[in-house]
Amino acid sequence: MNSDEQPQKLGGVKTPKHSELIACLGWNHSFGHYLAAYERAVEVLFKSIDEGHQAIDLIAPPLLFLMRHSMELGYKFSLWELHRMNGEPYDPKAYKNHRLDQLHEALQTQHEKAVKKYDLPDSHVDNFVEYSAKTEAGLKQFIALDAGSFNFRYPIDNTGKPNFDQNQTVDLVALKLLYGDAMILLRHTADVLGEYVDIHNYMMRDFHGSF
Repeated sequence: MNSDEQPQKLGGVKTPKHSELIACLGWNHSFGHYLAAYERAVEVLFKSIDEGHQAIDLIAPPLLFLMRHSMELGYKFSLWELHRMNGEPYDPKAYKNHRLDQLHEALQTQHEKAVKKYDLPDSHVDNFVEYSAKTEAGLKQFIALDAGSFNFRYPIDNTGKPNFDQNQTVDLVALKLLYGDAMILLRHTADVLGEYVDIHNYMMRDFHGSF
């Protein structure tokens, strides 16, 4: 067995099995691709901690960052799609910050426009309201821990003060459940709306074609 066929250790840390691991970064340009990638990373890392393969205190900050950033990507993915459905250009400058509360508010606004434009049924609106409330509960937890997408990435703030108290803890299971509820809204709102939009456009074409 040669050196490329088994893991080697360098300073007590396993090096990759293969001498080259080449990843293609250029194919996943969309918010949807990035969202799926971050969601997958969250699941893999959380499972690794849950199964005891990773030290929870060590891995918690990057895991929480991935979860928080997944939500941010989810908002921007949904807003991108809703802007397109509403016939409005998506302006990246309008959503350039990391404020989940502002993104949540923008999503409500764009969804309300879609409801009026496509005359969406009450059942859809009620479902959106339900999961919107669950998502808001999750984002409030993440805002309390890291309002500006800074604390999970750096140990201190711009003044040198630690971002977390020494004894501060977080229940990863409870937060992961809130995260899961949020991702239902942020992953699937655009898909569900897209079905209604397709039906609406089909009916409009059929209506105009009958004259």
